[in-house]
Amino acid sequence: MSVIEIETRMGRLAGQSGQGGQGGQDGQGGLGVSRFLGIPYARAGRFAAPAPAEPWQGLRAADRFARRCPQQYGARIRPEMLEGEDYGEDCLHLNVYCPQGGTPGPKPVMVWIHGGAFMAGSANSYDASRLAGEGDIVVVTINYRVGVLGFVNFGDALGIPGIPSNLGLRDQIAALEWVRDTIADFGGDPQRVTICGQSAGSMSVSLLMLSPRAQGLFHGAVMMSGAVSLIHDRERAIRDGQRYAEVLGLDQASAERLRTMPLGDLIKAQAEVGKKLTHAIPAAPWYDGDILPASFAQALQTPTAPVPLLAGATRDEIRLFDLMPGDILPSKWADLEALLRAQLGEVQAARILACYPRDRKGRIALGSDLTFVMPTLHFAERHARTQPTWFYRFDYAHPLAGATHGLDLTLFWPFTGLKMALVRGGPDTGRRAELGRRMRAHVAHFVRHGDPGDIWPRYEEGSRKVRVYDLADRFEANPEAERYAAWAGRDVEPGRGK
Repeated sequence: MSVIEIETRMGRLAGQSGQGGQGGQDGQGGLGVSRFLGIPYARAGRFAAPAPAEPWQGLRAADRFARRCPQQYGARIRPEMLEGEDYGEDCLHLNVYCPQGGTPGPKPVMVWIHGGAFMAGSANSYDASRLAGEGDIVVVTINYRVGVLGFVNFGDALGIPGIPSNLGLRDQIAALEWVRDTIADFGGDPQRVTICGQSAGSMSVSLLMLSPRAQGLFHGAVMMSGAVSLIHDRERAIRDGQRYAEVLGLDQASAERLRTMPLGDLIKAQAEVGKKLTHAIPAAPWYDGDILPASFAQALQTPTAPVPLLAGATRDEIRLFDLMPGDILPSKWADLEALLRAQLGEVQAARILACYPRDRKGRIALGSDLTFVMPTLHFAERHARTQPTWFYRFDYAHPLAGATHGLDLTLFWPFTGLKMALVRGGPDTGRRAELGRRMRAHVAHFVRHGDPGDIWPRYEEGSRKVRVYDLADRFEANPEAERYAAWAGRDVEPGRGK
């Protein structure tokens, strides 16, 4: 790596220049990539809305990741993940990966929104050098506030209107505003921005497509496993905020105490609230009637952003939640049946349940469809009525976990090491590596041209053509048609009003 300096509207940056991907644009030849890491895009006090970052004087080093948002996921609280060298509340930073050479002129831009159940994760885990170099696109990866710092409704729960709603989503919008105003300094085209995310990141993309505050800030969208049904309604968000208030001893006069109490107290409260919940997480976006519609029903009626969409899900999504500790999503027969009957009624619940064999395979299919597959597909189908849309299903299977939630990330991103090889189901070589390269090529083509290329037919109500990703890809027309018909475009909300 060598040092590369650029001038931006915020100040001068010193990044790193080196080799990028293994394939170049459309897989033809590699491009070098410049990396600018740890760039502040906004600033915010605790439980305050983000404001634009301050310009800096002199040369700012951009050769290492900035701190990620403090987080706790699971039973154990690790102090080093609260405040320290790698974690801290001053976390609103992003990273920019710029290809060198390639097509002349401003490059199209992809903004990656990480997942982590809105409770964990960061941009720092995703090295976008390969994607930028192979695809000849600028890639921006962003951090945003998660968990108690980003997604608890203290404002309504305590009657403190000065605490804005959905701070983590507001951070994402602030990052997109930074891209709009600044990405040209890095060779990016602010008029060709695609947002992309997986899991909570995919849900974030679907919410940004409904948010009036985000309109015009992006021109394409990629959703990987997740849509609008897995967030909370306002009633549930208020109830969870009140649970935090009980643990912390808060009331309407506690605004200053909330902003100044030890961070560890907030994280401990998050853990305590989490213990009281079933099939739920203690912090998540909610329908607020401000930056989002006021309810799930309104979300279904709100026009989506007028942009092309590439969306999909993995076949066996729920297997990850069978294997991991905790109880954040329903996966057992009794719980799945109860949700269907309570929210869709006995008749439709019976029709849906009749499509799934009463065995392990049927339970995995039903759990996956209820939580991720059908909500993502239904969102894409609604969008396809007015905008170009493409859909995929990821069928490549791990020997033990199947085509589980998040397995696609292990092929799409260049995760290395023995642990990741075990998670992936083998080394990133041969046909696995080629599958990952195809996925990146389709996303990069979508970012550049507004379609995934590769003679991939649009998803339309008449044909419902789906690309099935595997070691050898194929196209299917309306796969699992019986199950799809039984759901009839309806979704359940696991996080409704508990």
